[in-house]
Amino acid sequence: MIKRFLLVVPLIACGILLSYAEKPHALFVVGTHHYSPQKSMPMLASEIERLGFKTTVINPDWDPEKDKRGLPGLEALKKADLAIFYTRFLKIDDLQLLHITDYLKSGKPVVGFRTSTHGFNYPDEHPNKKWNDGFGRDALGSPYRIHLSGPTRLKVEQGMKKHPIFTGIRADDEWQSRGTLYLTKLEKGTTPLILGIGHARDKKAAVRTNQFGTHHLESEMTDVVAWTWMNKWGGRTFSTSLGHLNDFADPNSVRFIINGIFWAADQVVPSPDTRINTFEITSSKKKKKSK
Repeated sequence: MIKRFLLVVPLIACGILLSYAEKPHALFVVGTHHYSPQKSMPMLASEIERLGFKTTVINPDWDPEKDKRGLPGLEALKKADLAIFYTRFLKIDDLQLLHITDYLKSGKPVVGFRTSTHGFNYPDEHPNKKWNDGFGRDALGSPYRIHLSGPTRLKVEQGMKKHPIFTGIRADDEWQSRGTLYLTKLEKGTTPLILGIGHARDKKAAVRTNQFGTHHLESEMTDVVAWTWMNKWGGRTFSTSLGHLNDFADPNSVRFIINGIFWAADQVVPSPDTRINTFEITSSKKKKKSK
């Protein structure tokens, strides 16, 4: 849980109440350059810091997904109140992984973006292979299965408009993400917040097989894009397949993401009239769409 310290000192002579609260410490773990979170996460960290958090961003100069040096600095998780992951296909060493698993087992809150559902990719027979699916399933609420093609239309799950995470959100039929729709396998007890509608490749039904299984795809499919959960270790969890660079330029998507971070940290979400900044971010190079 978030540590909170509140000091209230009654000053009868002046009729003043003074209160001091420790800022929750959010630690961002940038474990890939896919979808350029090395650009988006520092900007998001600056925004939630402006709104009341203390932040640390683990964001090495290299791509941790492809570099054996991995993610130095994960020991900072010991002092974090909230861990925010944007990772993909990591093969970090045992000590670096231990910092993450120790954090998870502490029951502290977790936020996961997009590719974090497939945050690890240890080879067969490796003792850490269980985390390939286990991180998405046990920490975030769903492993990765497969993604569709093209942009994703977004809509609020029925009955969820009054959830605190939707505070200040003005969702309409134009709300969408440039990111492809991920198909989920949600764990018991998850609460879906946003649904996405996407299309299979060429808008044709097909059967496709990848390392995660065989998938029967319809020409158009609907699945969950964001959800909350109490994870395997009791940590408050906010997970979403949002995280495409263009999502950070959309006012609804950015506010939704920030509200989700506040919710996970057990903090009151920003009021509807609180200014939330968006970010225009460009990718350094164009890549083929992939999971």
